[in-house]
Amino acid sequence: MVADVSWHSLGIQQGFLRTMAAVDFHGSYSEAHSAGDFGGDVLSQFEFNFNYLARHWYVPVQDLLGIYKKLYGREVITKSAIVDCTYLQFLEMYGEMLAVSKLYPTYSRRSPFLVEQFQEYFLGGLDDMAYWSTNIFRLTSFMLENGTSDCSLPENPLFIACGGQQTSAQGSSKVQKSDFHRNLTVSLTKETGKNINYTERGVFFRVDSWTSDSLTFAYQALERNIRTMFTGGSQQSLKHVSSPLASYFLSSPYARLGWAMTSADLNQDGHGDLVVGAPGYSRPGHVQVGRVYLLYGNHLGLPPIDLDLDKEAHVILEGFEPSGRFGSALAVLDFNKDGVPDLAVGAPSVGSEQLTYKGAVYVYFGPTRRGMSSRPNVTITCQDTYCNLGWTLLAADVNGDGAPDLVMGSPFAPGGGKQKGMVAAFHSGPNGSGKEKLDVEAADWMARGEEDFSWLGYSLHGLSVDNRTLLLVGSPTWKNSNSLGRLSRTQDEKQSLGRVYGYFPPNCRSWFTISGDKAMGKLGTSLSSGHVMVNGTRKQVLLVGAPTHDEKSKMAFLTMTLHQGGTGRMYELTLDTQPPLLGTFSGDRRFSRFGGILHLSDLDGDGLDEILVAAPLRITDITSGLLGGEDGRVYIYNGKQTTFGDMTGRCKSWAAPCPEEKAQYVLISPEASSRFGSSVITVRSKNKNQVVVAAGRSSLGARLSGALHVYSLGLD
Repeated sequence: MVADVSWHSLGIQQGFLRTMAAVDFHGSYSEAHSAGDFGGDVLSQFEFNFNYLARHWYVPVQDLLGIYKKLYGREVITKSAIVDCTYLQFLEMYGEMLAVSKLYPTYSRRSPFLVEQFQEYFLGGLDDMAYWSTNIFRLTSFMLENGTSDCSLPENPLFIACGGQQTSAQGSSKVQKSDFHRNLTVSLTKETGKNINYTERGVFFRVDSWTSDSLTFAYQALERNIRTMFTGGSQQSLKHVSSPLASYFLSSPYARLGWAMTSADLNQDGHGDLVVGAPGYSRPGHVQVGRVYLLYGNHLGLPPIDLDLDKEAHVILEGFEPSGRFGSALAVLDFNKDGVPDLAVGAPSVGSEQLTYKGAVYVYFGPTRRGMSSRPNVTITCQDTYCNLGWTLLAADVNGDGAPDLVMGSPFAPGGGKQKGMVAAFHSGPNGSGKEKLDVEAADWMARGEEDFSWLGYSLHGLSVDNRTLLLVGSPTWKNSNSLGRLSRTQDEKQSLGRVYGYFPPNCRSWFTISGDKAMGKLGTSLSSGHVMVNGTRKQVLLVGAPTHDEKSKMAFLTMTLHQGGTGRMYELTLDTQPPLLGTFSGDRRFSRFGGILHLSDLDGDGLDEILVAAPLRITDITSGLLGGEDGRVYIYNGKQTTFGDMTGRCKSWAAPCPEEKAQYVLISPEASSRFGSSVITVRSKNKNQVVVAAGRSSLGARLSGALHVYSLGLD
């Protein structure tokens, strides 16, 4: 029940479906509810493997009746209600396992928010629901052992508290039931008794084993036949790189290793080191506290062998707040200006236990001979509820003194409304070492979003243009509502166009903006910059990702729309003018999120940056999920071979776009449905520049724990 409360925003603000309504359905909760409730089941079946679930369930009915009576002091539920409701869940689960995942294209198209935020959204996403379910189990155990006299038991389970603790309520603690939450009392067990066996204290449910197995076999056979028909067999391209040099993993499930990554020479030996966050890391009694792992490189680069980072990482930092999601963002800079690089770590869900989700940023001063401190030297906090401080971090020179400063993005922060977003920066300096606590309101530089649910600060990027720092901030769910009258907003506004703001600090007003042109395109989801050769001329460029932008596809004489295929736009950066558009890169599959991650780095040592574009949700078969699942790809384009216009539209083959045809390398996911390409970074040593690709939902070490794959390209 507690998971249902945050999902449906019952008695709270900005829960999952409420925010989904604001972002994707013009504020209509009823539309979001109809799409989200069943769509969540569709998404779960498509993206997650449920083979671990048993075909036989045992429900301890008498024990449950006793627990309810002890909790409430009276009988509040009947035996038949427990049996009927659990059997309904049992049937629904196996009914969904048979074929419901094939509806993925329908629900993915209706709501990009559902697909992208289903697991990670801070209030009502899967991870948050898991935390609250665990929390309620803990409180229930306390009440069973100690009674309920020291507990507050409101109708809304989110606000249950024991031992004098109180949960902050943003709305009524009473669950307001609507037509969507009627109590269904239809008895199913009488008509399906052949699959139910009663015992003295409980009941067994079972399902025939042939059902799901036979349908799975049929789908797999059909997939093989269609793939062979379209490809003529699975001939491997010479561009494909399917085997990484090494893979790093964790043995803890649901850790989300690789959610954030950065690279810097932390131990100052002249070689790049890898810093990676795992914000979902948990251990018994410490749910989603999060971890950060440091892996030092040497003259050979990163370790060329598979590693369990819980055992082999050189440094491990662990969060200390319940469900704080420590490691969600990372930045390396000399914050106290002592000549040694420091590490900043974001924990945006700090305060989740009080339902405030204010967040925090922790700064660890650089390693000394005794190593890095296990406790932060500086803590930066936010006082706003739902601030989510530390969701994104960046090291960039804001005050023009030549030293990077700490920039923090909070896309879900109120910003004077609801989820307008906020970006704030603190200057680096010797005084920073003397202050253990800082409040974000005292920041040296700050900008806020223009409108509700615009998510300013979702992405951050900094670079130097003519010796001035240009700070780029993405607002992917920005829409055009300010240009419309109040009466016409809901009907005519284009949602999630996306916008990028370019600032020249210390000025808090943007110097320029780049706006999206298509509803649901989410321009500004990702940002990167570098130097490439465009038609023979060296240019400094900005790449902006719009991963849910619809693209036109041509197959021979047929034209179709690739919904949410994704695109990356390349702009020329100059000091005095609005950045002109130079060219575009587009994905070749529906829902692939091409451009969701962008990174520019010189891989071959020629002074020009290669362009790395990830499509983490790319689906192998052209039916976009009817047959196969996600495999994810990362495309690498040579910096010497970029041209004006549509880079991936001029194709030799019969199909366009052709992102693979134009790429120098294509990194292929070694594991299906692992979100390969959820993050990309390069780590430079003296002799090479290695590519590290995160697969945030890999089960290489443990279920959905995440993995990192290391590739040596270019000079090798």
